[in-house]
Amino acid sequence: MSKIRWCFSLKKGLKKVEPNKEVALSYLGEAEKTLSKVNALIEEGDFVWASARIYYCAYYSIYSFLQRIGIKSENHDCSIELVKKLVKKDFVNNIDSFKENRVDSQYYLKTGQKEKMLRLYLKVKEFYLDFREIVENLTDDDIKNIIDQINKQK
Repeated sequence: MSKIRWCFSLKKGLKKVEPNKEVALSYLGEAEKTLSKVNALIEEGDFVWASARIYYCAYYSIYSFLQRIGIKSENHDCSIELVKKLVKKDFVNNIDSFKENRVDSQYYLKTGQKEKMLRLYLKVKEFYLDFREIVENLTDDDIKNIIDQINKQK
């Protein structure tokens, strides 16, 4: 977990804050709002903004988890890395494909993306719902255990 240790040393990297369920739910709301426009953008053929929204829906979802456990971050890579270490579920790795697709769509415009974007849209909907369930069901004991796990790795 040396990258996590490094992320905690960065000025705008990972920082411990008070766990905040209200802020966490606010980020889930942003994820949902971001997700709500994706299908329309795909249908319009606006794959650049659809892919950006797919990525940000996923990012807001993981950031809601971080806020819920009391971690602040201004570094996407650090946020993603920490969540991947803490949430040991296969679906978490999908964020890498969401991020990669956002970069590809933005910098390397391609034709024939609609089917790929629709698949990513369905995946990010599941991603959001999975994180919503995790965030809403975290107990104070769960949070304490997660923070203890992070402290052991710092």
